[in-house]
Order: sequence, then structure tokens, then C-alpha cells
Amino acid sequence: MTETQKAATLIVVAHPEDVVRLFSTVAGGADLAVVTEDGGAGRELEAVGRALGAHSTHLLLSPSEIGPWCREQREQGERRVFTHSPQEEAPLHREVAVLVSRVFDRLWVPATGARPTVCTVLDDAAFQRKLGLLNALYRERPDGAQGGACTDPLRDGPGIEAFTEVRSTDMVRALSLTKPEIFSELADPWGFAQSTYEAERFALTARVLESLRHASPPPRRVVDVGACEGMMTEHLLTLFPHASVQAVESEPRFVARLRERLGAQARVRIVEASVEDVALEADLVLLAEVLYYLSDDAGRDLLDRVRASHLLTSYGGGFGAKVHEALTERGWKTVTSATLPGRIEPVDGALSPLLVRRAGTEIRLWER
Repeated sequence: MTETQKAATLIVVAHPEDVVRLFSTVAGGADLAVVTEDGGAGRELEAVGRALGAHSTHLLLSPSEIGPWCREQREQGERRVFTHSPQEEAPLHREVAVLVSRVFDRLWVPATGARPTVCTVLDDAAFQRKLGLLNALYRERPDGAQGGACTDPLRDGPGIEAFTEVRSTDMVRALSLTKPEIFSELADPWGFAQSTYEAERFALTARVLESLRHASPPPRRVVDVGACEGMMTEHLLTLFPHASVQAVESEPRFVARLRERLGAQARVRIVEASVEDVALEADLVLLAEVLYYLSDDAGRDLLDRVRASHLLTSYGGGFGAKVHEALTERGWKTVTSATLPGRIEPVDGALSPLLVRRAGTEIRLWER
């Protein structure tokens, strides 16, 4: 991995031990930056930098410093940038990953939930040095989790370091698909346009709704909650040619794209508001992939407020079971349903080396 080591000039992570745990094989000659509110971590970082042969070390005292510092580094010339994988569980690791990705278009991340591009198996000397450094850091910070440190460094297999080269858009999509954050700055952050899973989910949803086309009477008022960029809203106009559709969306950037797509349609009314602030009264209300973002209390209140002849939901797993139970308790009955199994695929639905498991869903049409 000689060429990668020569090119690995910048590493930005959350803690000094992350450099050792994840990036020891590419730290030689690199500029190391650690993002932590613990000012005492500077001494640890310097020790790590000396042990791994880093070119320089930098302590950033809050995530707000990541963007300006990274932009300064970018202005100095082309960099090969290593940072956390968006697939990691630690919130600060994910925050660091997305902030770095907003400055650099191409990044190298640990191959966690990804197809590795390069992989190094540490020899015995390198392995022992790595364990020694990790143990030294834990002697310095014995409180472990209380000090913000990772408490289980061996879990990631310190004897192997594998990396994947990704685009900044891959990072954002991975976070959008696995965490509750919504990154509206990226068009189609969930990869709807290319994902085979999402194409099948869209087609199944349309098939379930198809049964209402010949209802007596068919829906004349439709509310599409969480309309996002308007793909399903647009299809509703075709499914129900005599219906008016209210598209509800709270994210301003999605609303802007929704207006670009459907603003000229006389039968569409676009409402920029939270679902908690709009009336859910119509012949048909679409409530798919929305309740995840609400608290339990807000979700229950929302279901209590639905006044509709028909309701469409799309949820899977244990969460879906709770939604179905809550609707049954409120007197709703299933008219028809379709199930889509989970699937592992690239985060962009096509070519990304970062993989994600689309959890699967059960699409149900209800009536009351």
C-alpha cells in the first residue's frame, strides 16, 4: 500500500485513538486533525502523531472548525482525504464525516459496509505498535466513554485496515438512508431515481392505489404527506385525473424542487408545512415513510387527526407492526396490501461502493 501511504496527506477524525484504530497504516507523513471539545486531547494527538510518523497534528475544538480548516487545506493543493465512514454508529463520527464531505468531493473512508478499494494486513510489528498505542491512550484516559473515547477498539479488527474511495454524494446518501438526518441540499438524497428497490416500491404503491381508480366515487381530494420532490405527487395526477392533490412538505429545498416540477399544475396545491400543522382531511391521505420522523406522542396525535375515507401507509418491521396496530385500534381496516422484502444495494442505487440495506416495507391501503 505504498502509493496510498504517500498520497494520504490529510486525516480528519473525532478522537486521537480513531487515528490509531482506523488509520495507522496511512498516517505516515499525513496531516492529522482531531475534532474534540476536550482540549487535553492535544497531548495525546501529538504522541500519536510522533509514533505514527505524521507530518503535523491539529486540534479542532468543535465541529464548527472543520469546514474552515478543511477549506484552508484544500487551497494548498490536491489532497487525499481520509475520514470516518458514514456507516459508523457514533454521532460525532457521522458529523465529522459529513462536514468533511462538504469540502472535498472525493474521500477515503474505512470500508465499513462498503466494497474495499485497498486493504492492508498489519505485520506483527505494526500490529503490536498499534495495540501499544491504544493501550497507552486508555491509560491516559481511563474513564473511557465518559471522556468521549471509543470503548471497544478491538471490535473493528485492528489487524486489518481497509479503505474505500467515495464521492461526497455517497457520504450524504449513506447518512440519509441509515440515520434520521435529512440532507436536503442534495437532490434525490435517498437515491429514488436509480434504486431498483425504490423503483419497485413506487410501482407497488401505484398498484395498491390502483384499486381506488374504480371506486364509487373515486378520490377527489388527496393529501400527499411528505411529498419530497414530487415523484408520487405527479403520479397521483395520472392515477386520479379528476382529483385535486395537496402536497405537504416541510423541507424548503424539497419544496423548491416540488414547485419546479408541479408548480404549474392547476390541480396541485403545494403546502410548505410540518405534517403536525396541517389538516389531514381528504378522500385519500398518503402517510408513507413519514411517521419515522415524529415522536411517539406526535405520531399518535397525527393518527387521531386523520379524517379520510382511505389511508395509505408504507412501513416495515417492528415499526410497521406498531403503526398497523394503532390504525386497527382506531377502526381502520386493510383493503389491500403488498410486501417488498429488504435488499442490500449501493447507496445511490447503482454504482456507489458504499452499501446500504433497504429495510423492506409493507404497503397498505386502509379504509374506515
